[in-house]
Amino acid sequence: MRYWWVNQGQTYREEREGGYLWSPKRKRGRDGQATVRNPFYEYMREVAPGDMVFSYRDGHVVSCGLITSYGYDSLKPFEFGKNGQTWSQDGWKVNVAYFDTSPFRPKDQLARIAPFLSEQHAPLKADGGGKELYLTKISPEFAGVIIDALGAPARACRDEGLHLSLHDTTEEIVDTLSEKAGEYLIETVNQDIQIPETTRLAIVKARIGQGQFRDEVAKVERYCRLTGVEDRDHLVASHIKPWKNSDNRERLSGFNGLMLTPTPDHLFDKGFISFGDDGSLLYASRVNRAALAKMKIPEEGFNAGRFSADQAEFLRYHRNFVFKKAVAA
Repeated sequence: MRYWWVNQGQTYREEREGGYLWSPKRKRGRDGQATVRNPFYEYMREVAPGDMVFSYRDGHVVSCGLITSYGYDSLKPFEFGKNGQTWSQDGWKVNVAYFDTSPFRPKDQLARIAPFLSEQHAPLKADGGGKELYLTKISPEFAGVIIDALGAPARACRDEGLHLSLHDTTEEIVDTLSEKAGEYLIETVNQDIQIPETTRLAIVKARIGQGQFRDEVAKVERYCRLTGVEDRDHLVASHIKPWKNSDNRERLSGFNGLMLTPTPDHLFDKGFISFGDDGSLLYASRVNRAALAKMKIPEEGFNAGRFSADQAEFLRYHRNFVFKKAVAA
């Protein structure tokens, strides 16, 4: 079980009522483009069911919550309205079961929390005032002080988290949401009369790695990079940048795909593995390495062969937005 601190000054009411956390995927740089990594947004990719989170606003810890899902793709919630007008629309969402507590003012127990304010990405300044950040990780010891201050509701939240089973049901929730989003996008494509009918059919088939997309990928990737299997009957054409996040050109591009056997395809699609531009195999931080060994997946660092410049562009997207590995700084 891990412990998180979230600053929700602008959006606490909406997130509290909706039962979630939401952040952009990137912050905007000087050029106005949302391309800059932010560790406090990247942490949204590291949370897991059973983790505990403390909500902070207006100088107080106002509630605590139990994380009930992994982070998943989500557009900026419409209920935010004018809040966060500079944020990008593309973001991460995490489901949370909130527990009501009496507000706790950290400055009132500064002597107890001061030893923890030197931790990396600590949420408070030395004087107990809040920092400008969104989600950050705190130590179990720091969390213990907050739980003591919040009392019985926080202890109940922690106890429930300790008993929450980290099985695949939470992944199934995310898969269901992703499937619904995909169905909506397919309907959008089918209704777009500006796209020729044959192209519409090719785009829809590309979602499941069939038709023109599969043929285009096979021109670039002739075998599974991890297993060496060449027989197309045993290969899956897998998008590197997910179909739902791609434009119509990208959905059909052979450079946006890999030919993989089913097990590597599953691991790559779910973000448990990825590849460096040079072909090095990468493991996600929360992947079960023992399970991968039983699946006969090569060890991390195995080289699958260098990718082309066009493929590398899509792989960067996969590493940034699909690969389940939080950025430390």
